[in-house]
Amino acid sequence: MSERISTCNEQLDTLLDGGFLRNSMILLAGNPGAGKTILSSNFIYEGALNFDEPGVYACFAETRKRLIQDMKKFGIDFEPLIRRRKVEVLDLSIGSETEVQSALNQIFESITTLRAKRLVVDSIAAMAMGLETEYEKRHLIRLLYRLILKTGCTTIAITDIPWNSEKIGESIEEFVADGIVMMEHNYNNEGNLTRRLRITKMRGTNHSKKTHSYTINAEGLDIEI
Repeated sequence: MSERISTCNEQLDTLLDGGFLRNSMILLAGNPGAGKTILSSNFIYEGALNFDEPGVYACFAETRKRLIQDMKKFGIDFEPLIRRRKVEVLDLSIGSETEVQSALNQIFESITTLRAKRLVVDSIAAMAMGLETEYEKRHLIRLLYRLILKTGCTTIAITDIPWNSEKIGESIEEFVADGIVMMEHNYNNEGNLTRRLRITKMRGTNHSKKTHSYTINAEGLDIEI
């Protein structure tokens, strides 16, 4: 049986038959504000704290300072783990194809230095923002996938889905990914916010085929099984 790595969310582990496959690339797709960053941050934080698996969080969508500050509300305090060299949060921005390679080099260096086992890329769209052509974007995804294979990191790659859209991305990320987890939220007829999680693909895994409601609280994501 293939080795599993905990998502650090007990309910999601149950839905995934024990967690992600080690050394896999998971696409975490969802609407803005669906809780993707919370789930991904906890994957890095709890992984380092409870499983002794160092992790790298690569920020393309927001600043390092903002991420660290925002996650403290959910009991995720990266700073002590950063001081202990168990976690690294990288502040990266892309303006050209040259900077893509530079960013990937920084990610690789951090993974090597920490001997990291976990990686989060937040987000694919922000990472590809400085790239003009479809070819450049496809090339970026391939480079990222090669980096994951080379380092052996289990990786969550975040991607945003626009409101009222089921389309994940405009590149090849959904075909390259070993798994896809969808997180959506909208308002029902009564005007109440509802959140739904679906696992639409997970190689080598007997995963849940159902739609699961979830809520976000001070402890993070609470998923109905």
